Amino acid sequence: MDSLQIVGVHGIRQGAETTTAGLSESWQECLDETLGAAPDGAAGAVVTVPSYQAVFPRTPTRFIRLGDVDVDDAPIGDEEEAFILEALGAYAPSAIEDESPGAGLTLGEGPLTPRIVRRIQALDRKLGRGVAGHLLWFVREAHAYLRSEETTAAVRATVAEAVAKTGAQLVVAHSLGSVVAYDMLRHGEAPDVATLVTCGSPLGWLAGRKGLHSEGEPLKVPSGVEWTNMYASKDFVSGCTGLAGLAAGITDIEVNSGSFPSCHDVLRYLDKPTLGELIAKARTA
Repeated sequence: MDSLQIVGVHGIRQGAETTTAGLSESWQECLDETLGAAPDGAAGAVVTVPSYQAVFPRTPTRFIRLGDVDVDDAPIGDEEEAFILEALGAYAPSAIEDESPGAGLTLGEGPLTPRIVRRIQALDRKLGRGVAGHLLWFVREAHAYLRSEETTAAVRATVAEAVAKTGAQLVVAHSLGSVVAYDMLRHGEAPDVATLVTCGSPLGWLAGRKGLHSEGEPLKVPSGVEWTNMYASKDFVSGCTGLAGLAAGITDIEVNSGSFPSCHDVLRYLDKPTLGELIAKARTA
């Protein structure tokens, strides 16, 4: 039996120098172990994870920490601030912010506005210390993808090229990669894909769908695609919940991957027996 071809769609926090070869090797190593314990017929799958780092914006959240301050969007403007506030607020709508004079003000000229700082502080009180900082990193990267059609089209094209080249009918997408994969399928750029598995997806919070749908429009399962969504019960990036309530036809599967933020790591999803079973099913379909 020929190898089952899979295309993986990675999330953002993969490192600035990550290559397609490096990503594919990492995913393959983990999947080989998962598939070794899966039902008969699952072994032999080959995963290709195309890197889209070259066409993704050089954002402060990725490059300043690497010592490179020559980036495209250092200041946070009004539009990005509104996006961040809405996105962070979606994670804990009942978090109470400190509106006292001076609240949210920081020494020096940091990149965060007082309103964002106040929201971070409120979320940390509600969700746990440090959680909001991890979410902020992700939210800014999501904004970088969603703000420009030129960027989104270039990222989608990178993934679609890998799907076409490998002939893969199964796509496994993690974190912001699930937004990329959904966007690609919605545009009809991978018509032969029959199975989509999303992991740790942020599609559930409204701000994460900005640029994909008009406000209030529900998710739509692409025609002819069987969509399974895996989410961890403590993964705040996904809102600790699934997607089935947002679109008929999505099957949610809850997994336990420990605490946040480690539970959001892609390898914590790839090592789950559930994924092995889904791959085995796709192989025998």
